[in-house]
Amino acid sequence: MALAAASPSKFYSRQLDVVKALSILFVVAFHFFPGQLGWHLKVMPAGWFEQYWSGGLAGIWQFLESYLYVGVNLFVIASGFGLYLSHVKSGKSLNLKEFFKKRVWRLMPASILSIAVLFFVKGFFLNQWFTQNFYLNLFPFLGGLNLFSDNWFFPPINGETWFLGLIVQLYLFFPLLVRLYEKLGEQKFLILLFLVSVVFRVLYYVFWKDAVSSLSYGLSIGRLFEFGFGMVLAKKFVTGGKLSAWWILGLVGGLGYFWPWTFPFADSLLGVGVFALIWFAAAKIPSWGWWGKVAAQSYLIFLFHHPFIWVLQQWVPQGWGSGGWWSMAGLGVFVFFFIFSYGIAKIAQWILDGATAVFGKLKAVVHARGGN
Repeated sequence: MALAAASPSKFYSRQLDVVKALSILFVVAFHFFPGQLGWHLKVMPAGWFEQYWSGGLAGIWQFLESYLYVGVNLFVIASGFGLYLSHVKSGKSLNLKEFFKKRVWRLMPASILSIAVLFFVKGFFLNQWFTQNFYLNLFPFLGGLNLFSDNWFFPPINGETWFLGLIVQLYLFFPLLVRLYEKLGEQKFLILLFLVSVVFRVLYYVFWKDAVSSLSYGLSIGRLFEFGFGMVLAKKFVTGGKLSAWWILGLVGGLGYFWPWTFPFADSLLGVGVFALIWFAAAKIPSWGWWGKVAAQSYLIFLFHHPFIWVLQQWVPQGWGSGGWWSMAGLGVFVFFFIFSYGIAKIAQWILDGATAVFGKLKAVVHARGGN
């Protein structure tokens, strides 16, 4: 299947907007409709699949809902796509100083703002003021250090900052992955990353699952294949190359969730399969400006949305925000909540843009005075 070549002047992909918009929709829905909380279950208990089917159509919907966490996998692939597309667009060798400087300014201000805002939200609305050991609830999550401790994995102020730590790791790997891709070529590059990801997942899900509960999900080693796939897709997008049909195995690989020894393979492939499926389907979807608008705020929606779900649960009847796929009231509340989350993200973006503008003016004044 051929990918339409990117415009040399814009390097813009509407398909990527669709993927990112659906990714954040999946993530928010997964948190809003908890359903099967044991989602990435390491080793499935006996009879887990039959329990879904015994529930009829409602059980099948719950089964599908348990896969909404794949939105995170899609974000990882999209990150690899976006980073490599920017690298190709620059037409220059990777400048490590400029690369990491840009990444820090992209990630950290939003993370700091979300922690500050949600500190007061949880304090005022949930009466949860986390003031003791505040440094443990803030600094480890800005650098991703929380991923190395089960006690820190979900900080009490904003649990979604675990994703920031994952992205920081992937950004650290990116310069090495660029060199590997250029040296090995597409096939060897993807095979190597797939083997690395699967070996790590086998070690964790089969042997370490009882010792560490969060390490696999947060460490980037098990996600390098997904990230690398995004890089390969970006190059094909630029050159108009063909994407082989091997990605279909990712969708079929979802069946591997049934057995502990095939789960690590399935978990590595499923995100790639779903991403490619949405990518090709997006080319047929009519152009709609909201895809791009939601995609542009997807990172901020990810950071801000979760604690507001807990606040909402204080105001709506029990069940409306908890697994009510067949409740029109529950679906209506979810639509309202997603729009609300988008609005919060837009306000946060306005604050960040304003702070950036002020900082830029101050920097210019200091520079001018220094020049005089």
